[in-house]
Amino acid sequence: MFTLWLLLVMSAAPIVAAFFLFYVVHPTGKPPYGSLVEPQRPIPLELGLKTLDGKPYDLKRLEGYWLMVMAAPAACDAQCQQSLFYMRQIRIAQGDNRDQIVRVWLITDDAAVNPGVLVPAEGTLMLRADPQKLLAWLPNKGGILQGPTWLVDPFGHLMMQFPANPDPTKMRRVLTRLLFNNAGIKFKHVEPVQ
Repeated sequence: MFTLWLLLVMSAAPIVAAFFLFYVVHPTGKPPYGSLVEPQRPIPLELGLKTLDGKPYDLKRLEGYWLMVMAAPAACDAQCQQSLFYMRQIRIAQGDNRDQIVRVWLITDDAAVNPGVLVPAEGTLMLRADPQKLLAWLPNKGGILQGPTWLVDPFGHLMMQFPANPDPTKMRRVLTRLLFNNAGIKFKHVEPVQ
């Protein structure tokens, strides 16, 4: 009889623990690094983005990919260059999943792009953007866009923000976990992106 009761308690323990954690502890769903953008924001229809040669570009073309997005002027100071480097390395570190990630640099002015960053930023989609339209979409402090790195999910929703001067190892872990948790979802890749 004791064995039967012991078996019953052991079988019920995971269910009781799950109810306790959900209804008493209340998991917050906070990411281990960075912050969630709440509510999530879809990519606006009229961001007014243009390629470096002046052709209009719609970020919605990239639905189906994870987008790592940063915004900075074309002069690209040391912090901007560090962000470009981190985005590149974090993408490479994803191994076979790296093709699911597109790096996007939203250039917030019309100046010539610093030629010193063209080689390190190779493979990054560089688009000119209207800063006023970006301010309405991207979370910012005091109208300053440069610094954070944002993450857009494959459904086209701005969902996460990493701080300025981030810890790249923690960013990589968060992105690795997101890619792993979404491995079973087959997103539509609209066009090949390098």
